[in-house]
Amino acid sequence: MYRIGSRVVKTALGSSVAIFVAQTLGLSFYASAGILTILCIQPTKKRSLETVLRRILACLLIIMFCFIIFHLIGYNPFAIGLLLLFFIPTLVYLKIQEGVISSAVIMLHLYGLEKMTLSIIVNEISIILVGMGIALLCNLYMPSLEDEIKIYKEQIDSKFCFIFEKISTFLKDPSKSSHLVEYEETCALLEKAKKVAKLEIENHYIRTTNDEDYDYFLMRERQLVILKRIIHTLSVIQVSNDQSDILAKFFKDLCYSLNPRVTGVICIHQLEEIYKMFRSMPLPHTPDDLETRAAILMIIHEMESFLVMKAKFKEKYAKSV
Repeated sequence: MYRIGSRVVKTALGSSVAIFVAQTLGLSFYASAGILTILCIQPTKKRSLETVLRRILACLLIIMFCFIIFHLIGYNPFAIGLLLLFFIPTLVYLKIQEGVISSAVIMLHLYGLEKMTLSIIVNEISIILVGMGIALLCNLYMPSLEDEIKIYKEQIDSKFCFIFEKISTFLKDPSKSSHLVEYEETCALLEKAKKVAKLEIENHYIRTTNDEDYDYFLMRERQLVILKRIIHTLSVIQVSNDQSDILAKFFKDLCYSLNPRVTGVICIHQLEEIYKMFRSMPLPHTPDDLETRAAILMIIHEMESFLVMKAKFKEKYAKSV
């Protein structure tokens, strides 16, 4: 079912308010204020502010270009072509090319009037300020994405837990398939989650601790790369042994460390104790047992990196918890 989003509502409301204000002020071409508002409504506060600043600069530049070109060549189609020939590369050079459309609106006003007086320039600047100012006011309201981010965290952590359980099962019984559909699903979830977290960051003119959510998903993404290597290592294991059974239990219990508030330091110590225990065990007697032991040591090394990432993340954001 189609749902009208907040951006659509703000665009509709903002454009009508901009036209009303411009018309009430007695500005010529007052409808253009609504067009400028539509062009400047963006998904986030930060993007909206950047867009408005770029478009204002582009509009002021077009007024200057029009004054020079129209004064030299006159008000004719050739002048429009020559003006755009120099104006557009200038915007590209200044990296404000998104202001082309809004500038074209001002340019065509001046071309239609066939004159540039102080009152006309003031009128155009007033239209720019009304249209883009209303857009900024509309974008002061942005719905919070914190609930959506929280849901993504829960879904991703749940996927990680499921992967741990699958790895645990495989370590106990290598005959099980080590292919994990959940890996691809988690990758897709992380991509969506990062986009939402990035939007939440850009909904603040001054950057705040909202970076924590984005960094959290980046951490999970790096951890997922480690899990991919572990899954690849599992394919080497042909038989289970005492070491694989112990490590299987470790993965089974690992779900408890996925809580965002848990540092994972305890799990690192547990992993160190497991490694010491393995070193004190008798050497393998068969080639398969040797391959299993080697694979398990590689997994332990990978999991140490996995848990250290979580510990560093918690240390970085300890004050915000």
